[in-house]
Parts: sequence; C-alpha cells; structure tokens
Amino acid sequence: MQQSASEVLKDIKQKKLAPIYLLHGDEPYLIDQLVDAFEKQVLPEDQQSFNQFVLFGKDHSLGSIIATARRYPMMAERQVVIVKEAAFIEAMAKAKENAKSKEDDLKVWEEYCANPTPSTLLVLTVKSLLSDKSKVFSALVKYGVIVTSKKVSEDKLGAWLVDYLGQRGIKIQPSTVELMVSYVGADLSRMAHEADKLVVNVPAGSEVGSTEVEKYIGISREYNYFEFQKAIIQRNTEKAQKIAFHFAENTKQNPAAPMLVLLFNFFSKVLQVHDVGNVSDAEISKLIGVNPYFVRDYTTAARNYPLAKVVRIIEAIKNADLKVKGVIGSAETDREIILDLSFQILHL
Repeated sequence: MQQSASEVLKDIKQKKLAPIYLLHGDEPYLIDQLVDAFEKQVLPEDQQSFNQFVLFGKDHSLGSIIATARRYPMMAERQVVIVKEAAFIEAMAKAKENAKSKEDDLKVWEEYCANPTPSTLLVLTVKSLLSDKSKVFSALVKYGVIVTSKKVSEDKLGAWLVDYLGQRGIKIQPSTVELMVSYVGADLSRMAHEADKLVVNVPAGSEVGSTEVEKYIGISREYNYFEFQKAIIQRNTEKAQKIAFHFAENTKQNPAAPMLVLLFNFFSKVLQVHDVGNVSDAEISKLIGVNPYFVRDYTTAARNYPLAKVVRIIEAIKNADLKVKGVIGSAETDREIILDLSFQILHL
C-alpha cells in the first residue's frame, strides 16, 4: 500500500501501524522525518533499550535483518527494527532476473512479507528512487506500506512552505514565500529549519512578512537575491548594481552559486515565455510551472529583455557557473564573478 509521509506520521501518532514500511526516494528530509518519528514515538522510552534496533544496511545482510525481525520482544508487546540505507533492497529492486544471489534474497524477502512477525515493526530506508514495478514492491501489497519521497521541484517549494507553516497556524505573504525560496533554494531540510525559526518566534494566527523574515531568519529586506532579481526584471540599473556591490563586498553571506541558480531558473522561464507567444497569464502559469501571483514578473522580464538578449544572459550565467566551479577563468573570486555578471545582464 502506498501512503504519503503525512499519512504515516498521523498513523504513528494513532498507533495504527503496519508490520513493514519501505521508505525510498531522492528527498532525504521526509525519510529522516519518518525515521525520527518511528524511533521516538512507537515505543515508550523505557522499552527502547531492549526492543529497538537501529541498524545500517551496509553492515547487515537481508537474512540477518529478517532473523532479527523474527525475534520476539522482551517484556513488551512490540519491537522496532529500523534499517537505514538498506542497500540489499536497492540491489534487489535493480537486479536482473538471472542474478541468482538476488533471486535468493528476493525469495527471503517475499516469504517474510507474506508472513511478517506481528510483534515486529520493520522499517527499511533507501535514499534513492526505486521503480515501483519491482517485485520488492509487489511483495508489500498485503502487509506493507511504501512511502515515496520525491524531490520537491522549485516551482512547488513555495506551496510546500505555505502548507508547512499553515499546519502550524502561521500564514505567510506570497512575496515573502518567494524571498525565502530564493534565499534557501530547493533544500527541504534547510527550508524546514528556517521555517521552524518562524514557528518558534511568531505567534500562531500571525501572518509572516519580510519584517519577520529579516528579524528571525536574517534575510535582509533590501539586500537579498529576490530584490536583486526584482531590480533586474525592472531593469532598475541603479538598484541592481547597488545590491550587486553589496553582495560583492559580503560574499560569505551572499555567495555567487545560489544567485546563479536563481537567475538561471528565472531566465530559463523567461525564455519559455518568449516561446509561448501571446497567451493568457493563466496559460503561462501552467506552461512554465509558476504560481500565477508571479507570472507578471516573467512577462515584464520578457518585455524588457528581447529573446536574443535572454539567450546571451543564460550563456553568461552558465559561464559564471563554470568560473565558480573553477572550470574556466583564472580562479576568479565570487566578488569578481558577481560584479561581472550583473554588468553583463544590465548592459550587454
């Protein structure tokens, strides 16, 4: 059975547990969140010493894991067996049918999944995305739960943040969402960490704006990647250069790499706006995958930057990225890269 991370978290609180959980995917934050809940919320603290086992897949075979799962708890109703980074599951999922050793493992796996020990909660994690067509998954149909943790794309990160804060009783202004997304990037773990600063400091029922973000997270309302991008959109040369110089003088707090990701993603979508032609804002929102609230930023940029100019800007951003990585250029500093790129965007 397939379930979402939020559904499983709810079941853990209500003690409605399946015998087996397989957590897999390329977004580690949700997997780590679930493992933490299994570790802390299933067994009372006084039972964990004897009845909770946290193992690492690289140190154990599937056979030894199943042997542990077949044991009975000591003076308790349940034991918890958590296997982090279960490489043998990943190997089985990717194995060809003629791989004999993997077929043997698959047989052991299928036998346990068909008849799991009722007093054992077995949790296995794989921090990569597995194919749901594998026999590893089909074995879990009757007694197991599968949680797929996929990377959240940047255009959906804002919605994730709104939902995360909303569940904790806090609203956030759309422009502030964009500010945080531009500052943090597509890293759920870091985004949750920064959002938790707001949860701790802002009363439930409040609406978060740039003032709160500056105060509790430390993002400057005037000098940040979002304001820099806004100045570029409007071709406000004076403001953009002012912010660029601030970044250049404070590269530790404002490194070039995140700025390049933000600008590349933005101008790639501006390129798409040029391609779609004269369509409605609603259609643009759907085609380029952005919140309708921000479509005007992209259409304004498309008016201010002709197609040929956008292509040159994207090329300049790619070259700046290669300089940051040391692939081209003579070891240019972040300061030089930021100033050079801002000049190219605004003047070339």
